[in-house]
Amino acid sequence: MTSISPLHVVIAGGGIAALEATMAVRDLAEDRVRITLVAPERDFELKALRTAEPFAADHVRRYPLADIAERFGAELRRGGLARVDAERRRIVLGDGSELGYDVLIVAVGARPRAAYDRVITFGADARTEILSGLLADLDEGYTRSVAFVVPPGVSWPLPAYEIALQTARQVWGMGIDGVELHLVTPESSPLALFGQEPSAAVASLLDKAHISFHGDAYAEVGHGRIALHPGDEELAVERVVALPVLDGPRVAGLPATEDGFIQTDDLGRARGFADVYVAGDCGDFPVKQGGIACQQADAIAEQIAARAGAPVVPQPFRPVLRGKLLTGKGERFLHNAIRGGAGDGRSADFSLWFPPTKVSGKYLSQWLPRLTEARVADEPEAEMEIEVPLPSGWVAGRQAMALDPYSPLR
Repeated sequence: MTSISPLHVVIAGGGIAALEATMAVRDLAEDRVRITLVAPERDFELKALRTAEPFAADHVRRYPLADIAERFGAELRRGGLARVDAERRRIVLGDGSELGYDVLIVAVGARPRAAYDRVITFGADARTEILSGLLADLDEGYTRSVAFVVPPGVSWPLPAYEIALQTARQVWGMGIDGVELHLVTPESSPLALFGQEPSAAVASLLDKAHISFHGDAYAEVGHGRIALHPGDEELAVERVVALPVLDGPRVAGLPATEDGFIQTDDLGRARGFADVYVAGDCGDFPVKQGGIACQQADAIAEQIAARAGAPVVPQPFRPVLRGKLLTGKGERFLHNAIRGGAGDGRSADFSLWFPPTKVSGKYLSQWLPRLTEARVADEPEAEMEIEVPLPSGWVAGRQAMALDPYSPLR
């Protein structure tokens, strides 16, 4: 009797794309694969909720990667990806050690950096309290004008809108008058990538919050002023809150763009490499968003499962944008199928997908709320004993899929 060894799938990264890939590969391929998750971090952090923390609207949740790996039958190895030796099918970690693979998924994310000096750069690191001083200055009347800036370059603009809208809500809610708020962005209209209807809805939110929108603008930030290019418009502001610019990870051994993002083909593989796939912000797909990263991971998992012998027909990656915008007065759900180009899109103050999570992933969205509930129910000192079934068994989610045309489960 011939024994066939399971396909060894190595997943490099500890973020959204890496975990979605881990869950999807395990669910689709079952015991046909052996999974090793390689990550330098101890915990997974849902970074999309960082914009909620300064305003006490929500908090960032962290989950031990060791628990996640155990639940989905993966081995966890601590370390960062330094180099890919595709010829030998091995990766080299930061400490010089090596690990072999049959198939590799690179999901190491992008590298945020500050675009300007002497401004508040929100999202460059895990600190969310950096806005506290600004909010206090607004409250006490020391600051009367603020600009929220999306810098030119690779970035995801939605957090700038969330911070601006929540700041406005706090300022006007405290009865403070005479404060000028601006939002500066290279986008032609507010969150234009979501399409016409969502963009118009966000424009209305900005207008009602008394936030001046400056689109098609590339900001040059100086002391006490912002020069807007093209043109000669200037804004005189006392404080600036900017998003970071994203740089690619420049993984040695893999093809990269000028900005360091890994070049990929139509199947999500590193260009020229049959056994190396790329998911999430580290790849050259221009939209850097958690939901898109999940969709990339799911498409890759289908290809790997089919390769491992599972009865799966791989479907191409067809990106659909789902954005949950925190407004300071509830939430706004934005949806657009961008695979055919930016269309009309859809906007609503009720959920357009199930479950209505901040990051919409076929597996991650279903699983994280269950783990959160289990963690809250446990005593802080108690050892975690959590039974988390694989997503394929969730009847409720499958029923919702049939009812909700916008569900990521479709």
